[in-house]
Amino acid sequence: MNIIITGAHGNLGSYMADYFSRLNNVIALGRKNLNIVEKDNVFNTIKMMHPDLVIHNASINDMDQCEGDENLAYTVNTIGSLNIAYVCSHLNIPLVFLSSSYVFNGKKNKPYYETDFCDPINTFGKTKLAAEKLIRTICKKYFIIRTSWVFGGSMCYINKALNNKSKIIMSSSEILNPTYIKDLCSCIEVIIKTDFYGVYNCVNSNYATKKDVLQYAFEIAGIDKKVMDLPENYLDNSPPRPKYTPLNTSLINNCFNLSMPSWQERVEEYCRFSPHYKYINQ
Repeated sequence: MNIIITGAHGNLGSYMADYFSRLNNVIALGRKNLNIVEKDNVFNTIKMMHPDLVIHNASINDMDQCEGDENLAYTVNTIGSLNIAYVCSHLNIPLVFLSSSYVFNGKKNKPYYETDFCDPINTFGKTKLAAEKLIRTICKKYFIIRTSWVFGGSMCYINKALNNKSKIIMSSSEILNPTYIKDLCSCIEVIIKTDFYGVYNCVNSNYATKKDVLQYAFEIAGIDKKVMDLPENYLDNSPPRPKYTPLNTSLINNCFNLSMPSWQERVEEYCRFSPHYKYINQ
């Protein structure tokens, strides 16, 4: 299978490119290879490459950047996704779009289903939801994958935290599902072999606060370090973040027989066995 992966030079995109290149011909496109906001360039580039599938991962994920420049955020995350969706629809190419649990407002007290009402509270979430709506309107063959706080690979937040000699401050009020990068790719690998198009939640089982996730990683790595609690009013100008965004994964389980391991199990695997994990406990 010929697979185009956009945003292929970031942590998730580069991992995906390596993962899918095992059994496929992967065309890894970073920003220098494909500027997704240029409609004609997107159309001509993808048409020329004749892919069997496009995995669209390119986006601005920095919350502060999105909040500080809404125009740029919508241009890249929404209009850029529209450009990708248009050519995929025109050429009848299945599209995988990486979305986020931040399309929800975090006011529910149970894990979110795919069919729950979306009401994002920050610019990043709004741009992702707008992209979802355009893809669902334009494309017939699409997989929208909602995921959350992806870790793994060489540049993820866990690796950075474990190698940071300074104090680590993290929120204890945001509850979510961490997602292991390998499990995310594995799920996508199964899903794309089917024609069960639609929206799917893909996260590891169990949920916790961001602070608890990092503290668990320190314990597994054998590092005697306490993660400091980030006060809610510590950054008054920071983008609002939903407080509760766990996702229910029963749909991918029922449709594809995919049962997601716990995030604890995967953090342990990453900290102890991943070749990307750099920390040396001295």
